[in-house]
Amino acid sequence: MGPGFWSNTIWYILLGIITILVMVIVFIKTTNRKHVLSLYLTISGITFFSFEVAILMCLKAYIYFPKICSNQHDDAVVGNLFSQTSVSASAVLVTVFNLKFHWQLFIALIYGGIEELFIQMGIYKQNWYRTWMTIIGILILFRIAKIVSTILSKHIGRIWRYIFIFFGLCTLHFHLVTWASKAAGVRSFNETLIPNNDCSIAIIAATYHLLLTVSTMILYFTNIKWKWKAAGIFILYIAHFSAEKYQVLISADGWFFILTSINIWGMYLNIYILDRLYPKPL
Repeated sequence: MGPGFWSNTIWYILLGIITILVMVIVFIKTTNRKHVLSLYLTISGITFFSFEVAILMCLKAYIYFPKICSNQHDDAVVGNLFSQTSVSASAVLVTVFNLKFHWQLFIALIYGGIEELFIQMGIYKQNWYRTWMTIIGILILFRIAKIVSTILSKHIGRIWRYIFIFFGLCTLHFHLVTWASKAAGVRSFNETLIPNNDCSIAIIAATYHLLLTVSTMILYFTNIKWKWKAAGIFILYIAHFSAEKYQVLISADGWFFILTSINIWGMYLNIYILDRLYPKPL
């Protein structure tokens, strides 16, 4: 282990360990673990897809330095994953235990303190962003988590269920498949769509995830014959081929068919899993 591990990486790992401990406590104390897991997946997806993609990659609000990946873009994403999963776990904790506002404020202030500590240690940097925005944002997230939990606890409507599953897939599929394939160096995204390279990657990756998720969810949830589902999946392969041809998606040599299959069938499998996890609609 190099000096970067002890100066940077270790602190993100400790944050990750705290996140795991928080979720273990929540799972031990609750009787409805499916509700907790579905809530966590949805909240984590909301924080990443609705907020972090824009503010981290496109608006350059801040940058993380966990020194886990050699590529600074991927390294920043890894640092964000530690932060995002931690905040999402705290939102679940607040919701499940129905903590009062003064406890919510206390937790938000702790995160503000951690953020300032990371700045002083040089393992996180703010550009135009400020710590007070984190505190306010976390309090808003706690409120959103309570609303999501309330909807999940009742007889959930079909549209809400699809929306929550979509955000759950942002956590499950985007991180484990879409970003992981980029971090592994076997797939990349066009960096010249706009002058900001990181934003170009983020926009294409987010759009790709959106289109693939919505298309696959339509195929999965619509009551059509398997031959039409197969035709739809074939069209998805053609769409991937077209994106590859015009270099919107760029796969390493010999990886196109493997990655495309992993993305399509992996998405279908993840939808199947979340369909079993989330409460059934009215």
